[in-house]
Amino acid sequence: MSTSGPVKLRSRLAQRLDGEIAAVAAMPARAAVLQVQRAVLWLRHGREAEAREELARLHARALVHPRAELAAWLHLAEGLMAYFGAFGGDARDRVRRARVMAAAARLMSLQALADAWLAQMDFVGRDIDGLVAHAQAALAVLQPDDHAAGYRVATALASAWSLAAGEAAATPWYAWARQHAIAEGDDAGLAALHYNQTLMRALRIRHAALAGEPGEAPAALLGIESIGRFDDAVGGSARADLTPLLRAQLLTVQGDFAEAATLLEAQLPAAMAAGLARLGSSLLADLAWCWANTGETLRARALADQAALEVQAEDQPGCDIDERAALHARLAQVYARLGDAALAAREADAATAAWAQDAAQRRGWAERLGAANLGHPPR
Repeated sequence: MSTSGPVKLRSRLAQRLDGEIAAVAAMPARAAVLQVQRAVLWLRHGREAEAREELARLHARALVHPRAELAAWLHLAEGLMAYFGAFGGDARDRVRRARVMAAAARLMSLQALADAWLAQMDFVGRDIDGLVAHAQAALAVLQPDDHAAGYRVATALASAWSLAAGEAAATPWYAWARQHAIAEGDDAGLAALHYNQTLMRALRIRHAALAGEPGEAPAALLGIESIGRFDDAVGGSARADLTPLLRAQLLTVQGDFAEAATLLEAQLPAAMAAGLARLGSSLLADLAWCWANTGETLRARALADQAALEVQAEDQPGCDIDERAALHARLAQVYARLGDAALAAREADAATAAWAQDAAQRRGWAERLGAANLGHPPR
């Protein structure tokens, strides 16, 4: 346990794991696997330091008493530590190693869970081919009681459908994810599901506003605030820094520039240091827009010029085309506000081209998911 004391979460899954670990105290090998699973749950609740200490202890045990199952679980745990820590690092390689070892050792539940997490990482990396392949692999070996894997693959597919075709297309997968989280007693999963749905809704509001299209008003702010209340009730969550950033985006859309700027100034440094540089680039433009509207024109121009350079790095296959379009659209507004018509026109043209690419990508994703028979959960 952590030197700061045992981790006590009010999550039903945490309480169940605590009970199972106590029940197998005379079976150290089984207890160690359950302790890795509990450390992963701590990580998902934002208790990174405690999870890190516990995993280090279990790595030492694995060297003294080698077992393939424990090694595979530790690879998965380290992959998720990297994923939650920076949305990158060696996350994919560690989870892939867990998947390979699980398949070789016939640990089908762990294999399904690793494939499901790889599908989630494929979504974040905007790799539709990888997402389809890993989702199909997870579903192919999924057993009725594999709730953790079922939840994770459903979340990945719900996110993909939400991006590709909107909330209605994602609803069946969100419902299936919720069923698995409830069956597992996974309160962190339920909180994350609420967050993901709110995130996709907020992005649609923001993108519609930037593209000059009719869309929902930023009333989703209330939903975002309720995420924090639910997380607090079950003991915290990973990526808690994202909630105020979502709120800042919607405040910017709503025109509450001073409040949005305060949130962005407070949250952006840590978020970008934690691996959110891709999202951070468009938020830099949001902050420049806020400053341009609160009279800080020199700072606004300097930050806009910086963001205009950063967007040149958003040209890789896995980049977020919608965020690139949002960045160009926001920069067009900033430069227009600052009286630079030439740069405003340049950024507006770049935004138009990026929005067209984004629409094409969404159509391609919907076609790819449909062709793979991933439109609805298995019966």
